[in-house]
Amino acid sequence: MTFRRKKFLLSAVPTLLAGIAAATNLHNFDNQPLVVNATDTGASITMSTAPGVNGRSLQARFDLTAGHWASVALDVEGVDRWALGATGVRFRYRMTGPARALEFELADNDSPLDTACTKIKANLVPTADGDWRTVTIPWGSFGAASGGTGGFDATSITFFNFIISRGAGADGSGAVDLDDVVLVDGGGNVVRVLDDFSLDKPDVVYIEWAEDGQFPLSIVADDTAPGNRVGRFDYTLTGAVNYGGALRALNANLLAEKNLRFSFNGTGANADIEVKLKDIDNTVYVRRLSDVTDTGGAWKTVSLPRESFTFNGLGADALLNLRRIKTIELVFSRGESSTGTVRVDNLETVAPTSIDKQSLGRILTAVVTPANPFSPNGDSRKDDFFVNYTLVEEARMVFRVFGLHGNPVRAVDLGSVAAGAQSILWDGRGDDGRTVQNGMYFFTLEAEGASGKETFRHVVGVVK
Repeated sequence: MTFRRKKFLLSAVPTLLAGIAAATNLHNFDNQPLVVNATDTGASITMSTAPGVNGRSLQARFDLTAGHWASVALDVEGVDRWALGATGVRFRYRMTGPARALEFELADNDSPLDTACTKIKANLVPTADGDWRTVTIPWGSFGAASGGTGGFDATSITFFNFIISRGAGADGSGAVDLDDVVLVDGGGNVVRVLDDFSLDKPDVVYIEWAEDGQFPLSIVADDTAPGNRVGRFDYTLTGAVNYGGALRALNANLLAEKNLRFSFNGTGANADIEVKLKDIDNTVYVRRLSDVTDTGGAWKTVSLPRESFTFNGLGADALLNLRRIKTIELVFSRGESSTGTVRVDNLETVAPTSIDKQSLGRILTAVVTPANPFSPNGDSRKDDFFVNYTLVEEARMVFRVFGLHGNPVRAVDLGSVAAGAQSILWDGRGDDGRTVQNGMYFFTLEAEGASGKETFRHVVGVVK
């Protein structure tokens, strides 16, 4: 997905946050994560830990001569068991059908289909009575699985694999519901959610498989589950199909959680921070924060929308795979010589929120979008983008969509619209009748009435 931004958008400053939003913590730095330091000639960087917002933080001491840089790259391709202090895996399941075994597998490489990938596995004997059951697998209960060229790397667990196995059981069909797959510490506390099935299936990387075909996975509503949604496997076991399941990628996911957020605290030189995102095929996007490292020793929190990053380096393609970010790099740079210290804490991705703007103006008083981004691909899921709005008085309404360069994409003159609650639908097509490409766009809603003229503007994402 390629992002380009218009100049007026580039001038926007990062959002400094006072509150806490739902998020996935990639690194809290209470334990040392997997990091890679780099410098060019004329720069140095020393890494250590220091007190953070809560617990510990990652501390970087940099020394830059004019025009040079130093950086620290953080692995977010998977989950670091040691950094999280995880001692086991816990999940809930409910089962009906003839399967004789469940297997839970963890993989430590880019792809569990790669021969270099090492896996560990735990075998379970399920109870198939239709009741919810909770299973906790201590780390010591995982044994070696087939494949791999070395020891299991618990600093980068990139997939989990849930397997349904026939064994010596009878043929037949059944279903398994799975929910709340988490890593826990020694006290049973959740240190990382691996999947609670709150996200729609296209927003996450799942690989469905079976010995001969697939065991389909669906995300379904279920009032008996804490989050009202579960992952459901419908399977059929035969002599030719003895096992199957689905893999779930654990990369940082800026498609499902659209803002990158972290806290930092700095003293010394007021250098720039370049935040770089590298995806699974090595495409790089970047966002520069200018003159920010000297905070006077105060903690600041910055939230960077994914659309504020721009293309920086070519991988297999120029498109940033938002579902599979594998590295986040912080580059400290400066035009002149500088020495300073920066602490970083609570690196996380923040879940998206729909637009819900109230008390906007005298004519257009509210705008709400239930689905943003949306997916105009004809599968009947989020195919249309709805803008619900409220008018205080009758007004002439015009809806427009633009690319982030400002190029016109779609314009609809709705004419005179009565006061009250109203709605506009965009099906993802441009004025030429063709569905637009994946990417970020912005829309405007213009209202002209007796009290004057008002325009509402916001970003909308297209993900097919």
